[in-house]
Amino acid sequence: MPLLPIQTLEDPRLTVFRDVKATRHSRWAGRFIAEGARLVKRLLSSEYVVESMLLTEGRVEEFAPWLRPDVPTFVIPQTLAAELVGYNFHCGAMACALRKPNPSLNDIVARGGEQMTFVVCPDVNDPENIGTLIRLGAAFGIDAMLLGPACADPFSRRVLRVSMGNALTLPIVCSRDLWADLRRLKSDWQVQLAATVVENSDPTDGDDVVRATNTAEPLGLAGRPARLALLFGNEANGLGPEWLDLCDRRLTIPMREADSLNVAIAAGIFLYHFTTPAPVGPTTSQSVSIP
Repeated sequence: MPLLPIQTLEDPRLTVFRDVKATRHSRWAGRFIAEGARLVKRLLSSEYVVESMLLTEGRVEEFAPWLRPDVPTFVIPQTLAAELVGYNFHCGAMACALRKPNPSLNDIVARGGEQMTFVVCPDVNDPENIGTLIRLGAAFGIDAMLLGPACADPFSRRVLRVSMGNALTLPIVCSRDLWADLRRLKSDWQVQLAATVVENSDPTDGDDVVRATNTAEPLGLAGRPARLALLFGNEANGLGPEWLDLCDRRLTIPMREADSLNVAIAAGIFLYHFTTPAPVGPTTSQSVSIP
């Protein structure tokens, strides 16, 4: 399909790209928007159905090798683009794609092996945290991420950008009944559920923040089962009692002065611990005599 010039913001074909900050691109909507040259190219390389692209005039030459006959590509002057999206549209490339059906737990487990790792977030609603968690999950090779209804939309504009497009390839289950899904992981597929909790106290916290007790295992001493799901709470209140009661164990990162870590930073530490193979051979350095 040839390039399609756009000369007016009233063109109805621009509706899906209009003011991408608006909440109309919500969790259960049938489409999502990718923004930025690198992210749009990753979308075009993925298995998602791309409905249309929007390029500024200065990006057309760069995207020439990526243009597809089945994807309408609208070209708009830079000045109009900035008005269209409601802020300075400096990246010059956007694409609209169809969302896929929610991945099935049965299919995810069937594709997995004896050892599987899941990241579970009941109510992490900060888009940057969810985006970073997705990127971490892809980096450490987790099998899937499970998100509760209160979590930020993994296909929102901001989450996609922060995840660097890894939401396009990492299996993400946006669960309508997370508690029931976790019960299935435990009962049907022998996945151990581990709650991550904080250790140090903060006098400004309320009574609803659950902290580590003598039943929480220090991460450095914690072994892993073959199948493990790590539960991460939001930064305000951590994991609620219903999630703690459902879990098989509690894990904590011992700290000296700070009372807690950003959830994405903590998740990186937990995932490194549980997904990095143990070193083979001597673990202490040996002196070498030089004649």
